[in-house]
Amino acid sequence: MKKYLILAILLIIFDSLLIFDTIHKFNSELASPLTKRGKILGTNIWIPNMNLVVQASDMEINAKGVLFIDSINGKVFFSKNPHQKLPIASLVKVMTVLVALEYKDWEDEYLVSDGAAGMEPDKMLLIPGEKLTLEELLYGIFLISANDAAEVIAEGTLRPIRMTQGKQAQGKQGDREEFIQLMNAKAKQLGMQNTYFVNPTGLDEDSGNSYSTAYDLAVLTRYLVKNYPEVVEISQTEHIILPATATHQDYDMYSGINLLTTYPGVVGFKTGYTPEAGLTLITLARKNGQEVLGVLLGSENRREEAKELLDYSFKKLGS
Repeated sequence: MKKYLILAILLIIFDSLLIFDTIHKFNSELASPLTKRGKILGTNIWIPNMNLVVQASDMEINAKGVLFIDSINGKVFFSKNPHQKLPIASLVKVMTVLVALEYKDWEDEYLVSDGAAGMEPDKMLLIPGEKLTLEELLYGIFLISANDAAEVIAEGTLRPIRMTQGKQAQGKQGDREEFIQLMNAKAKQLGMQNTYFVNPTGLDEDSGNSYSTAYDLAVLTRYLVKNYPEVVEISQTEHIILPATATHQDYDMYSGINLLTTYPGVVGFKTGYTPEAGLTLITLARKNGQEVLGVLLGSENRREEAKELLDYSFKKLGS
């Protein structure tokens, strides 16, 4: 009897070790070997409930991909092709921000390289050799969708600031490539099954563009907002002046999110445009303790469609 008991105990221990080893390997695949800061990639436990679609059948929305939801319980107010893969333009930067925040602190400084400073078209007009904090760069990303700020983040998140004396700052391509790998690893971990990133900006590339879906972007945005609520304070900022410091010039920026001033309750979140993607938008609105999260992809009139869908969503919340 003792032999069988001992054998059973050994089998349980062996199985436990196998499970632990599997989990460890899975987490190791997602974590960058360059990051030893004690931060880990979190997991997602919230998804929109596609079984609770309550949209009106007579609503005409021309955007190619749409999803408006109650971000608290996941109820879907309106959906149109929510799982269709589409180019998303600068909405890519939401993942850029998330990965940066999982590996860096708000006050951590980034060094501006020549390559990053030369990014077009939307930019903060960063100067090579400047140093800005992650928080300062995030203002550039959310207010003016700065491609130079996104590239600085991609180059610098996985390495400490290094500057050779007497030489101009040069970006590290290897660090940037690994950062993009982490963007895609994070997408998989959050359950974003129809998403792929090729760069940190969302700019069109000859070799293929980043793509996602309205559903995946809703999952991503909700995860970012719930885990890093400070980004909402940044995204709802209409105007900011970053004063000059010993490490950078001053920056005067106005938000490009029109809904901040035209729709009461909107608190950001991110806009995008490229010729291939068309107008794209993630919007976040709060009223009376309720929160609506909306995604529009491939829209020709995102402002008016967003207003119509926000009106409809809050009406449903009040009914």
